Amino acid sequence: MKQVLNAFYFALSYFSTIPVWVKNMEINNETYKYTLALLPLVGAILASIVIGINLVLLEFFNPLYASFVSATIYLFLYGFLHFEAVCDVVDAYFAAHGGKDAYTIMKEPTIGAVGALYTFSLALLKIGAITYLLYEQEYILFLVVLTFSRINFIYLLGFFKFNKDSFLSLAFQDAGVGKVKLYAFIYVIIAFLISSHVLILFVSSLVLFYFILRRLDKKFGFVNGDCLGYTLEHTELVLLNIALALVL
Repeated sequence: MKQVLNAFYFALSYFSTIPVWVKNMEINNETYKYTLALLPLVGAILASIVIGINLVLLEFFNPLYASFVSATIYLFLYGFLHFEAVCDVVDAYFAAHGGKDAYTIMKEPTIGAVGALYTFSLALLKIGAITYLLYEQEYILFLVVLTFSRINFIYLLGFFKFNKDSFLSLAFQDAGVGKVKLYAFIYVIIAFLISSHVLILFVSSLVLFYFILRRLDKKFGFVNGDCLGYTLEHTELVLLNIALALVL
């Protein structure tokens, strides 16, 4: 239980801006393993906070404006972490056409104009989709999307190779990953109990995540944390639009 709690604190502190006041957090391979399985829970927590904020704002503002502000706050809640990865991947993608080393471009502290404009456009599309979903009060569907966009980490990352010292490689080195995958399926079961269109969203999430990450792997010859952030953002955007198409 202690390892699971440490993994939860680690996942919440690393993949969101929610403060975690925990001292002496023990981090090891087992912690990383459980972290992957708890990422969907982080998505559900972020969705719940956004929904709560939206419900409060509805008491004071126009529903469309309240939804827009809530959607924007969602990006702040995970610290724009994955959008930074989008900038790096897009810059590396175009730099690779000129024969430059993609990994070096990703690790540069600056971003190019193409990466910045692409990421800004992606953020607008994402905020727009979330705004409409909240405006239509499809709260459960929003929660399911944010959960499913992160569930792929535990099920699909085993098909890719990472640096041996990365936390992703360390997670899959630890025994019992198969059991954790089984536990993670609880998210899907709960989703089926509380929402409709779950099968479409779950299958779409797995397919999108795999093929986007596979394309980056073929392009660069490797996948890393930036590639995962890029893949998560695009998977989530497409899932949000699928959700809108299903309810409108």
